[in-house]
Amino acid sequence: MNVINVNNPSNAFIAASEFIILYGEKVGDILEVLNLSIVINSPDFDNNFDSKFRNIFGNDRIDFASSVTFIEPKKENDILKYEFLKNKWKESYWGRMVNYHGEFNQIENILKTLRKKINVKRCELIIYDAVIDGRNMYKQPCLLSIDIKPRNGKLYMTAFFRSQRVSKSGYADYTALCKLNQFLCKESGHEFGNVTCIATSCHLKAGKELNNTKLMIQ
Repeated sequence: MNVINVNNPSNAFIAASEFIILYGEKVGDILEVLNLSIVINSPDFDNNFDSKFRNIFGNDRIDFASSVTFIEPKKENDILKYEFLKNKWKESYWGRMVNYHGEFNQIENILKTLRKKINVKRCELIIYDAVIDGRNMYKQPCLLSIDIKPRNGKLYMTAFFRSQRVSKSGYADYTALCKLNQFLCKESGHEFGNVTCIATSCHLKAGKELNNTKLMIQ
């Protein structure tokens, strides 16, 4: 397992990209590293990086792509109102987190536990659905699950990816997961511990995406 520690989501994109360019093996049209773990120790937002990213990749690669993973709920009369991608919410990670099988809000369920401020091992967000996704291998979610560990007043999140195309959605993944952890911290009274992304296939796609990635990390 290759483990890289970084300060924020922007540095996560840079570090993962640099590592893949240096050590990745060519598999078809991708450069790939197996079992790469990125540990993000702060959710700090880098405006300069964000502006550069948008100029090179466009707004959708961060705005739309991050909304697949997290859309901050609005609070009305102390009640959280959950939203998801219209029309395609069932296909999004966030849709399954807040309305799994149309009947179960996993976020609300783990918040009940987190608010008790105890060190537990049972706060999970499950994305992969074996019945649905196992039958359609070409539409399986890249993010399989998220494990959340409250430890001594801090919240530690680990996201497990079967596949993570950093050149397409890495920055969005890192940003949205940090925002999700921040939200859970705010609602449960914890401090931000870290966010770890473990990708069994962490890769960059050749061609335009790879060229744009190299521009970003210059």
